[in-house]
Amino acid sequence: MIIETHDLTRVYGEGDNKIRALDMVNLSVERGEFLSVVGTSGSGKSTLLHLLGGLDRPTDGRVFIDGTDLYSLKPDALTVFRRRFIGFVFQSYNLIPGLNVWENITLPLGLDGIRADKDEIENLLASLGIADKRFAMPSELSGGQQQRVAIARALAAKPHIVLADEPTGNLDSRTSLEVLLLLGQLNRELSQTIVMITHNEELAQMTTRRVHMEDGRIVSDSGKAVEA
Repeated sequence: MIIETHDLTRVYGEGDNKIRALDMVNLSVERGEFLSVVGTSGSGKSTLLHLLGGLDRPTDGRVFIDGTDLYSLKPDALTVFRRRFIGFVFQSYNLIPGLNVWENITLPLGLDGIRADKDEIENLLASLGIADKRFAMPSELSGGQQQRVAIARALAAKPHIVLADEPTGNLDSRTSLEVLLLLGQLNRELSQTIVMITHNEELAQMTTRRVHMEDGRIVSDSGKAVEA
């Protein structure tokens, strides 16, 4: 398993204001799976993704990424691990406005002292259909093109896992489908492990495995039976 959670719990607030965003979640993801996590707002799906990616800390429970106990790492080590082993794709793209496409993609590599392989980046841009946009600024791109840049940035460091948080949330239906098909292609051709949060049940049906969350718990899993 490339991802495992053990009784993962996240509680916000105290006393009467206490909210149990995640409640004893146990999830295993095999290498190369394309998993979608669906549920209504407040179901815990984004909290789960943030904990899988080391962006928040659990109240209780553990997360293992490729055998590493994520929250046993000290803060600096966790930051480095996250940057090297986990790629993120966010709904809002999170591109830096003052950098062009090429610079946005290669910036995380530079932060790790890694020299970008020009040929590999060129191939990645070509596979995503944005090779002609390498020097364009984010403001010059459509929403779909910006999301493709965000995907390229997530893949440039060859992460073990890509975590996508509502990657089609700001896109129209046609572009959403194109992005989902692209993620599916990357999953098949690169054996990339992808965990995608989405509210779109139709798009979720296109992934290889679907998990449904309610009230901080997994209530259904197309990959296995869920304990009551």
